[in-house]
Amino acid sequence: MLVPGAAQDRRKLEKKRDALDKQIRTTNTLLEQARKEQQSAERQLQLLDQQLRTRQELIATLGGEVREADQRIAEDEAVVKALEEDLGVLRNEYGRMLHYAYRNRSAYDRLSYLFAAESFQQAWKRSRYLDQLAEHRRRQVEQITATQADLEARIARLRDLRSEKTDLLSEQQQERARLDRDKDGRETTLAQLRKEESRLKSTLRKQEGQRRDLDAAIRKAIEAELKPKAGGTTSKGGKLDLTLTPEARELNADFEKNKGRLPWPVTKGVITSRFGKQPHPVLKGIVIENNGIDITTEKGASVRALFRGDVSSVIVIPGAGKAVIVTHGAYRTVYSNLRDVSVAKGQKVDTKQAVGTVLSEEGTAVAHVEIWKVTAEGLVKVDPSPWLAQP
Repeated sequence: MLVPGAAQDRRKLEKKRDALDKQIRTTNTLLEQARKEQQSAERQLQLLDQQLRTRQELIATLGGEVREADQRIAEDEAVVKALEEDLGVLRNEYGRMLHYAYRNRSAYDRLSYLFAAESFQQAWKRSRYLDQLAEHRRRQVEQITATQADLEARIARLRDLRSEKTDLLSEQQQERARLDRDKDGRETTLAQLRKEESRLKSTLRKQEGQRRDLDAAIRKAIEAELKPKAGGTTSKGGKLDLTLTPEARELNADFEKNKGRLPWPVTKGVITSRFGKQPHPVLKGIVIENNGIDITTEKGASVRALFRGDVSSVIVIPGAGKAVIVTHGAYRTVYSNLRDVSVAKGQKVDTKQAVGTVLSEEGTAVAHVEIWKVTAEGLVKVDPSPWLAQP
């Protein structure tokens, strides 16, 4: 029987494997769509990179399941061996008991044995002894039967575990083969992109400009909605008003409590660019800094609020679509690269409520999401990934 901790670990591994399988299927769908519609090679490369990371994680998870199965097999083999030894001892004891009873069967003639007693007290003791002996034999039979059943169940479970391990090893081997194919596809795409260095640098400059414009617009919008403290301003040298109403404090606390459980801003998608500084996938020596996360999704996908709150700003970024800022106490979630916006400033929104439609460029749809926090030190950008629930 599995101990609670081991069973929990097993369920956790299985749940993670299911999530990774789902993510791989989503990435495959987006990759097929990208190739079919001849989307940019950069986007295909980002999807392939994510696919490689996910598949490597899946292989590692399968490895964990194999090790866990090995441990359970070893434990069950030890239990089977112990049960077989116990069964042998019980059978030997019962055999000796029957042999003794047979050799002394005349003494076990209950009536003769009882009538041979010299007193009523002795007859009562003899009767009780015979009852105890019969009960002991009955318990021996029950114990042998129960041990035999337990042994058969353990052996059957052992067969299932070995079959499960074989299936896991086969799946792991198949994933390694798929990983090799993904690597080959990535190298082909990378070789194609390296021939387009000048175009990539031009695209990069445009994207960096858009990121700076978005950053400045978000900062300006947040500072504009906060009242300055007495004697201060909302400029860089001033202090922002961090006073929250009781309702805003409650909303802020609820937002923080849901870290790791917030819904995804799109129903189907994969993260193709993560928060923070990271090397450019093609251009050597160039580092990209992302203030949020980019999620590649389907064309025309709705972008949804991560949590309930108030729409504090709707921004238009020239050449980069629109952005929506939703306030959750001291936190702000930002949804940008939107083609259309379906909410207005001052409107209350619920969790998962659509705030707009993703903008598609060159056939590619990418939702950009950021989280900002208002602190005593100023505005702080927060990595959205740890806040989202596992896909």
